[in-house]
Amino acid sequence: MITMLWVMAVAAVVTATGALAGRLAVHASRNRAELDRAYWIAAGCASRVRAVIDALLRDATSGDAVSVWQTLDRRVANAMKLDHPCDVRLEALGTRVDANTASDEMVARLLSALGVPETRSREMVDALADWKDSDDVARDAGAERSWYVAERREQPRNGPIADVRELARVRGFERISDFDSVLGVDGGRVSLSTAPVSVLMSIPGVTRETAETIAQLRQQGEPVGDLLAVVGLVSSSSGDSLTARYADAAHVSTATPDGWILSVRASSGFPPNTATLTMRLVRDGAAARLVFARSDP
Repeated sequence: MITMLWVMAVAAVVTATGALAGRLAVHASRNRAELDRAYWIAAGCASRVRAVIDALLRDATSGDAVSVWQTLDRRVANAMKLDHPCDVRLEALGTRVDANTASDEMVARLLSALGVPETRSREMVDALADWKDSDDVARDAGAERSWYVAERREQPRNGPIADVRELARVRGFERISDFDSVLGVDGGRVSLSTAPVSVLMSIPGVTRETAETIAQLRQQGEPVGDLLAVVGLVSSSSGDSLTARYADAAHVSTATPDGWILSVRASSGFPPNTATLTMRLVRDGAAARLVFARSDP
């Protein structure tokens, strides 16, 4: 009798385990299908956005095409219907300072614009440089592999930062929410037509007064085409600062964005399975050419 009960109990467990495994397999298959569906929804939205961009550039006159490219995010939002099933975002390259290519001076100027004290700023600049360089020799105020090992933290990449979220692993940048809106890794010169005041202040020779003047002019529909055009609109000290560093400033900035990052996010199923497509677009005459794309997850 006892043996029979044991046999029945084991059989019940095996049956329940098999049913659970089958249920999990069905859920996994369903989630995979919903994720694929989310991907194709996002791909469809991305195609619509690219078609809108191409139409805007194609229909613009040669002079207006520059203005279209400078204000692409607003124009696309106005041209697309509000009922599309995706979250669509466009951000111009150079709206954030590129953490991989910006000079130490530009990073220090950005941190100063954010109100970071000079001593802490120097430590953060050196720590960021140490994270990216190929050696394990720490700068005077920096942090290399030995420091991260002692703190039981992830060790430096010793190469370019792959994702803006990686900045949170660098000593001093742990509060990523303080920096991810002004620091990025997508490249591009600082965009005079889209960058916020703090990012504009990372440009050599640009004071807060100059940066605020540039931002005010574009808000009025008068984007700055050349930094020297601002000299007569600011105080003599700000004008002299920009004039003295004009060559450096012109080298790291641009009136027209070098490109745009298109992010399209779509969901399917319940609970939702979400797919995100990220594309880098550059202007190629009367069209936007795709130069990079990735999908997540």
